Amino acid sequence: MSPSHSPKRKSAPAHLTDSHTPPPAPPAGDFHDSEETYRALVENAIDVIFTLDTETHITSLNPAFESITGWPRQDWINRSFMDIILPDDLPLAMRMHRNGLLPRDDGSVLPFELRIRSASGGVVTGEFKVKQKIENGRVIGLLGIARDITERKQAEAERDLYIHQLEILQYVDTELSQNLKMDYVLTMALDAAVRLSKADAGAIHLLEDDQMWVAQVIGDYPLKLVGSRVPLDQGIIGRVVRTRQPEWVVNVEHDPDYLPHVRDTRSQITIPLLCRERISGVLNVQTSRAEHFTRRTFDFLKLLTARIATALDNARLYQQSQAQVAELQQLYQQVSELEQLKSEIIRVAAHDLRNPLGVVAGYTQMLGWELEEQLSDRHRDHLSMIRQAVERIDKITRDILTLERIEGMVRGVLTETIDLREMVASVFEEYRPQAAEKNLDYRMEAPASSLVIQGDAIFLRESIVNLFSNAIKYTPTGGCVRASLSVSGNQAVFEVKDTGYGIPQEHHANLFQPFYRAVTKETKAIRGTGLGLHLVKRIVERHNGRMRFNSVYGQGSTFGFELPLTPGGASGRGARRGKPASV
Repeated sequence: MSPSHSPKRKSAPAHLTDSHTPPPAPPAGDFHDSEETYRALVENAIDVIFTLDTETHITSLNPAFESITGWPRQDWINRSFMDIILPDDLPLAMRMHRNGLLPRDDGSVLPFELRIRSASGGVVTGEFKVKQKIENGRVIGLLGIARDITERKQAEAERDLYIHQLEILQYVDTELSQNLKMDYVLTMALDAAVRLSKADAGAIHLLEDDQMWVAQVIGDYPLKLVGSRVPLDQGIIGRVVRTRQPEWVVNVEHDPDYLPHVRDTRSQITIPLLCRERISGVLNVQTSRAEHFTRRTFDFLKLLTARIATALDNARLYQQSQAQVAELQQLYQQVSELEQLKSEIIRVAAHDLRNPLGVVAGYTQMLGWELEEQLSDRHRDHLSMIRQAVERIDKITRDILTLERIEGMVRGVLTETIDLREMVASVFEEYRPQAAEKNLDYRMEAPASSLVIQGDAIFLRESIVNLFSNAIKYTPTGGCVRASLSVSGNQAVFEVKDTGYGIPQEHHANLFQPFYRAVTKETKAIRGTGLGLHLVKRIVERHNGRMRFNSVYGQGSTFGFELPLTPGGASGRGARRGKPASV
């Protein structure tokens, strides 16, 4: 039996001479030289060459037997070949010999593998080839050659183990990636680690808020330890957490930090669970048989632990996200209930406010009529202020109710077919008298044909009214207000441009917020609710459109919006260019 890397030598001839059978006669005159040559080949062969009698007793062995097994060859002469065979392989050897399979009846060589005991107590694996020795037509024994394939078998075993470990890693990866439940990940990961390392016990400890606790145990680990705290300043586990380095303690009796938890532990492997440079815990396996833990076991567990750390991190994130989703759902439910309550309160308040407002407005007007001759100018001013306040409160309540109705609209569900050109022209004419009172240059340009959109006519008209009203309100006497309606791609574009006071840059970001007013020294006397632009923006967004806005303080402002046209909604002569509709 020889290693595969050993230098090759010539094999012994099949008709080796032994103490029982003389060699075949060589050619005349060459007998002595041939016999010496044969014996020299046998003595120097790197494979074990042996002979057996019919009872499987060893009758001869060459020196290779001693170099491979460590046994003196003379100790085995006349002993049974079966005595050197490993007990697990003995039934195979005996069965083959008993059934005539070793060798076959036709004398052909049948290779097979057997393991034999070495003098040092180790195991040597040999590949055997055996041939019958026949004399005068009668089988008188066996001639065999055995090659040492121990290193080859070890290499094959390591290769098979490596392939098996890769398959296990792939299986573990698949299993851990398909299930994000923390309990399953802990159980699956720990079971794989203990099985593959042949450990007697294993545990996973998790680190949270600078405290470590036992999350899962398996094997001989005491079940009562689950949930208990693990000191970070003691033991091998605490040391691994502090250093963030994996450790293989070959003999725990020689480690002063070892804390006994599993009976008869001899060796321990402890590896930190690291993911994205963050330590989340420790994997710990222990065995009572130190030979079960090898360098390959240690290296493989490090690979496995890296995957476990990632799976645990994913499970933790999933667990946190599920908790957050549940919390958000609860918060959403609470917000929805509060929103509904708010809407009800606003609706009731707005309606209930309008009744007393009507009473106040009516009695104020009656007082003005009945006491007309007795009122001083100061009293008349007071009554005027009351009427203005009532009108302002009435406007606020109407705007709030409008907002509530807008919020109740479903975005994109718009069933009315509206001619935007006709609607804009109607509002333009409605505000002509107000523009005339301030002597404004009041004009509008629009296509000659219809611009058709889908929407809510009441809300859209209110948004257009707000834009015209604001432009006239914030443009001083003698200024200019120009409205335009045009088409850009598949969008209808409406804008109202004025030469009014303009809005300072610092107010632009909050301009469309509810109840926000960009008050300047020029506009502080102008009354408003701060809801108008917010209303317009909400209406436009509910119609799948977007606002257009530009303003320069001291030069004027442009407010408008874009709304999607219906297919074929802009047709006819002049639909793509502006034409003066009113001058």
